[in-house]
Amino acid sequence: MTRSTARDRLLAIVDGPGPRTVGAAYLVAAAAATVTGAVSSKSVAAVTKPVPLIVLGAEIVRARERLAPVDLALVASAVAFSTVGDRLMLIEEFTEEGPERDRALKRGAGVFAGAQLSYSAALWRRGARPRFRRLLPRMALLGESATVMAIHRPALLPVLGAYGNTLATMSALAADTGEVGLRRGGWAFLASDLSILNRRHLLRDRQSRTVAEGWVLATYFAAQWLLVRGLLRPTSPR
Repeated sequence: MTRSTARDRLLAIVDGPGPRTVGAAYLVAAAAATVTGAVSSKSVAAVTKPVPLIVLGAEIVRARERLAPVDLALVASAVAFSTVGDRLMLIEEFTEEGPERDRALKRGAGVFAGAQLSYSAALWRRGARPRFRRLLPRMALLGESATVMAIHRPALLPVLGAYGNTLATMSALAADTGEVGLRRGGWAFLASDLSILNRRHLLRDRQSRTVAEGWVLATYFAAQWLLVRGLLRPTSPR
């Protein structure tokens, strides 16, 4: 075995599996987290929900040689905030109506705002800007969830409204990159979060809520994959 071959094998061990294997691992983990989050107990969902983001964390480590430290730190920060936010949203999902559920939702929104700001900063560094023509349709969609909040939970409107602004900005920035995966990731995150309040306040029977929660989780995990993978590809700022 030559010295270069030994070095290449060592690097392969350190860097882990290739992109297709990572993609398959993420797909399996996200599918398991989606199903258990929609139809299982809190304890089971608590085990499966962090796994997809752990896979993304491993991808960030693999990208350490391709990305500037600032960009790497921003993507890692977005995933870290999301992991904490997932825990809080798990409490919201499996808690009965009342102050505790509202507190979990508000805290989750606050933490996820950190994730959206991290993503936005990473997108800004890629040359994206929040153009009005991209912001307007996203803000219009968020108006529906604001109406639901105003009717059912007006006390939550200031916190969730502020979070909605960070989400709309991130989604608009993702679209402005011109990269299809990032644009789809921004829309998927918007679709997921729009469904949370509708699931809670507009759906009454168990079956429809289960389907809605499956949609919330599936679009959320798709968004995280598309955003992280897109941002881990090096590009020259425009």
